[in-house]
Order: sequence, then C-alpha cells, then structure tokens
Amino acid sequence: MRKCRLALLLVAFACVGMVGSATGPSFWIVATQSEFVKGQSDGVSVDELGRLTAGPAVTSTADLNAPQVWSVAVAPDGTWYAGTGGDGRVVRGRIGQTPTATFFQAEEHNIYALAIGPNGRVYAASSPDGKVYAIERDGTSRTFFDPGEKYIWALAVDRRNRLWVATGTPATLYRVDPDGTSKAIYKPPADHVVSLAVDADDRVLAGTEAPGRLYRFDANDRPSALLESGMTELRSIAIGRDGAIYAAALAAGDGAASGDGSNPLSIGTAAASGTSSTASSSGASQPKSAIFRIAPTGVWDTLWESTNAIYDLAVADDQTVLAATGPNGNVYRVRPNGSVVLVNAVDAKEITRLAAVGGEYLLACANPGRLATLGSAPAASSTYLSPVRDAKSVALWGEIRWEATAGVAIYTRSGNTDKADDSWSEWAGPYPRQEGEAIRSPQARYLQWKAVFSGGGPGSAPSLTSVTVAYLPKNSRPTVSSITVHLPGVIFQKPYAGDDGAVAGLDDAVKRPVPADTAPPMPLGKRMFQKGWQTIGWKADDADGDRLTYALAYRREGESAWHDLRAGLSDPIFVWDTATVPDGRYVIKVTASDSASNTADRALTGERESDAFDIDNTPPVITVTIARESRGIVAHVRVRDAQSPIDKVEYAIGGGAWTLVYPVDGLADSREEQYEIVVKSEADLNQMVIRATDLMQNVLSQPAVMRRRPSS
Repeated sequence: MRKCRLALLLVAFACVGMVGSATGPSFWIVATQSEFVKGQSDGVSVDELGRLTAGPAVTSTADLNAPQVWSVAVAPDGTWYAGTGGDGRVVRGRIGQTPTATFFQAEEHNIYALAIGPNGRVYAASSPDGKVYAIERDGTSRTFFDPGEKYIWALAVDRRNRLWVATGTPATLYRVDPDGTSKAIYKPPADHVVSLAVDADDRVLAGTEAPGRLYRFDANDRPSALLESGMTELRSIAIGRDGAIYAAALAAGDGAASGDGSNPLSIGTAAASGTSSTASSSGASQPKSAIFRIAPTGVWDTLWESTNAIYDLAVADDQTVLAATGPNGNVYRVRPNGSVVLVNAVDAKEITRLAAVGGEYLLACANPGRLATLGSAPAASSTYLSPVRDAKSVALWGEIRWEATAGVAIYTRSGNTDKADDSWSEWAGPYPRQEGEAIRSPQARYLQWKAVFSGGGPGSAPSLTSVTVAYLPKNSRPTVSSITVHLPGVIFQKPYAGDDGAVAGLDDAVKRPVPADTAPPMPLGKRMFQKGWQTIGWKADDADGDRLTYALAYRREGESAWHDLRAGLSDPIFVWDTATVPDGRYVIKVTASDSASNTADRALTGERESDAFDIDNTPPVITVTIARESRGIVAHVRVRDAQSPIDKVEYAIGGGAWTLVYPVDGLADSREEQYEIVVKSEADLNQMVIRATDLMQNVLSQPAVMRRRPSS
C-alpha cells in the first residue's frame, strides 16, 4: 500500500548528482536528504542527515471508495469517523476492524468538517450550500445549524459543549449553544474562515483565507490577531502541551481555497476532475507552505518552509510536529530545532487530515480517498526505489558501491523507457560487495537501483547513507545548428582585446590595421569593415558537454568537390580573405568534432552547409557616351558588373560633392544599369568624374569620356 513518489523536501538541500569528465565515466551519487526524497518508498524513513532507515509501519485502515476523505475525528473510545468528498458520506469504524456501512449520508457532496461532542454526538458539516448535522450514536440525525454562507470549512467543540462553526463567502465565525441557539461571533476581513482549534484555556483559535491570518478569541469573544502569515491560507492549527501554537499556512494555488471557496484542495480536486490547478504565483522554487510556531508570549517564528503543500498538523508527545502533505502523500516530522525527517508515505496524492489514536495516527487521504494508520513500530521490511537515472543515451554501466550497515541489499535494473515497465530488465542482485561491484544490468539509457531493508532491532535498524553508480554514456554527435554569413567586409574586434587590430576569427598569422566605423558594439566586440574579407560564424552544441573543434571547407556553386579552407579552429567564427578565390557564388561547410574530448574510436562529427553567398572582388565597368540634346549636354552612362547587382552611381564636378544618380528605369536592381547625367557646359563635362559601386561594395571611379553621338 505504501508505495509512493517522494517529493522534493527542502530547497536548501543541494543536489549531489555528479557528472565526470567527457573522456571518462560519469558518476551518479545519491547521498543527501534532498536526493533521497526524490525516490520511491515502501516503508522507508529519511532523516535530516540523509540516512535511509525502516520507517514506522503504515497500514491500510479502510478504502472508502471515494475520491477524497476531507475530514476525520476520533472519539475517546477510539472510534473514528471519516467524511468523504464527492458522495457526502460519514463512515464509522475502529482501527483493526472492518468499518461499518455508511453511518450518515448528506444531500450535499462534501463533508469538509467533523467534530465530536462530550456526549458522543457527531457534528458533520456539509458543503456547498450545506448544513451542520447532529448525528447521535444510534445513527439518527437532524439539522443542527443552517448558516447562510455557502461553505462550512471547520468545526470545534469547546469545554462548555458549544459548537464553533467556520464558514466562507462571506467569512463568518459562529458559535452554537447545545440547544441550537446560534450567534455570529466575528466577520473577519477575509474570504473564508477555514480552520479552528480550542486551547487549554478554552480559547478558540481561528485561521482565515485571503489573507492567511490567525485569530484568538478571549472570554468576551474579542478577537486578537496572533499571526499575519504572509500566505494565502491559514490551513491548520495544532496546540502543544506547553501552550505553543503551531499553524500551517499555504501559498496561493497550492491547496488554498479559491476565491469563491469552491476549491478547498486545489491539487486534489484538480486530479479528481482532470483540470489543472492554479500555479503558485511565487514560482516553483519558492515555499508552497510553512509551519509557524507561536509561543505563549505571542512571539512567533517560522519553524519550517516547504515546497510541499502542508494540509494538517499534529503535535506529538515529544513536542515534534507531524505534517501531512501533498502532492506525494508524505508525512514529515519537524523537530523543535527545525530539522525535518520524512517519516513515511501513503499511496495517495494527498494526506488531508491527521488524527491521534493512542500512540498511532489516522491518516485521511485524497486521490484516492482512503484511511491509513501510521504506527509507532518500524516496518518488518521496507524497500526504497531510487529515481530513474537518464544517461541521455545507451550507457555502459560500471560499478555500483554504497555505504550502509548490515541488513541492506542493493539491486539494479535498466531499460530504454523513462518509466520502468515490462520492457525493463529483471532486477539484478543482490550485489555482495558494497565497496564496489560491477553492475550486471544490460546496457540501456535508464537505470534504477533498489535498497531492501531487513533484520535489525531497536537501536540497530539497518541504514543506508549513500549510493554511487559509475557509467559511460554513448557519445553524442555534435550538431551545427546554424551558420551566419555576415555582410561582405564586416568583421568584429575580439572582445576584451587590447590590440584594436585583433579581429575575431582571423588567423593569428594575418594581422592588419583596420578602420573602425561608428556602428554600435556587438557581442563579439566592435564592428569594423575590411574590403575583401568575409566573416562566417556558426553555432554548435554537444549534448555531452565535450570540447569542440571545427573545420571549414568550401565549394563553388555548381561544383561537387569540396576544398579545405581551414581546420583545427576552436572558436565558432572565421574570417576568410576572399581575394584568394575567383568571384562567384559559394557554399561553406562547417564540421564540428568532439575528438578533443574523446578517444579516436568514440569521436564523432556533425556538419552543416551554409546558404549560397556571393564573392565579388571586381569593380563594375563604366561606359560613357556624350551627346548634345535639346536639354543640354548629356552623358549616357552604362554600368555593368559580372557578378553583383549595381548598388549606386555618383558623379562629382571639379572636386565638388558627390551627387547620386538614379537609373533611367528608376530602380537599381540588376548587373547592368543605364544612367543619364545632364551638364551645363563642356567645361563641367571635362571636370566630371563618375563613380560606380556594386552591391559587394566594389568601387570604380573614372573621368567622363568625350565620345559624341551624332545630332538628331
């Protein structure tokens, strides 16, 4: 029954999984409380020192065939009463005996609260739009109190046999005398009153939701606020023998009641209905709940913060606090110094209520709805399943070693699905030598180990403190995910370089001073320009974290053969002096290799080809024909380029400023363009210089040529 998934306990505990170097094995180490609680337990306890031992036995008390058990109460004679969700029943029974059939059936769907009066009468609160029913020992029942609020969350009986009733929407605290006379005691500035308790001085304590506050009422029914939790809901209240008050608070979306009160346990009801619960606004790494300790003097402190949702509390005789949690059905013991022990767990998602029965505890569970008993004696045998280790690829398993006392047996199994199923190998073991034993499970992507505890007695129970697994994953192939061919002539200064001429991606043997423009800084450093140079950058990854080296090759478009360009590069950038190849369209291939981190027989490569790009280091050709026309002297200019489209044509007269000329067709978009320049006189014509620039920024300047066209 007790097999369950253990939750992450404390953010403060560090993860210990370790990965070795790329050339050697990786090591999976489980040795702390935070790592052990990620596993799966059948009767195993985990203390604050990271020791696994056999925990107190958890036994099945009753399966109530309901989605949830919302409430539980225990009479002085040990008789228990449980209220269900979904079908609105109250069931009665005793530990060790088969429970009776339905003791009470409400018209409403949920019994959120139960209380037992001194005369043995059971009070049951139903919701929504419910009532408080009085149920006598013989099972007869009647409506005892009918508030106008939609929800009834908690009940408590004081020493004068008066019933206190906590309601929501709106939040109201009622008191009902034994004769049924009721009085609204307090309407707090909150959405709901959700928890109640009575202290040794017969003072009532009430917790609210939105905001999560704790109030105490004196003999004159005057409230005083004891705690502003800073969380959404003050879910549970427990009182120690020394008068200290313990309060469990929940953050929004982690089991706290919703704004309309329709979701008393958001994780549980979401699982039952198939809808998703509201995410915590504080984020997954923030505490979802906390236990506060309020001293009799009124001074309070935070005893424990948890990423679990704490639903109920009980104070043990040794003044430790038991906490019932979800979403993994764990019971924790919190010591006065704040240290935490995972006591045990149930095979349900949430433990909604705790109730002491002698030296044991009755656990009310949700999803599914059942009752279990947490005993005081250790389980005769217990088993712990580690989390499943993902090697990311098929791995060769090495040695397993562990630190443990006698009575702990270790087994392993492996498979290629992320959850163990029938396709996994059988359990191998037990392994005889804890100082190191070769794993006998077959090669696979996933591995799991199991610890079985047996034997031992009081003070000498077997314990396990660490397990280490060595493995060698299959080498993953590097990937080149993208290649960027920058604009021709654009280069970047090396970041943090003291030399202004140090260019990122340029061979160390080639260093030339280059002019810098005023472009804004880029991640690689200052952007610069150098005619004829082509910067190529790429992004490559290796799943194993291996160190990568790169080789570049090129081919001209239309050719099939690749030509080596450069090898042994360590940075994902290269500057190519394209004057070393003819003009044309080219493709670059980048090959990434992990050989620097692997032996020759394990090294792998990955490659990618770029899009085709132009290399053009030849300027355009300018032809000028002069003609006299009615509009004046006209220079008819034809500009041609063998490789690139024409970018622009300009002219200057007598050393003046450059004037931009537009093509005759109005658009510069081809390798040949026609232009017309009209001048006032032959003197201007004789001093005119024409400059043409192609798209690759090749430039040619020449004087206008005096070739006359016959007059029309």
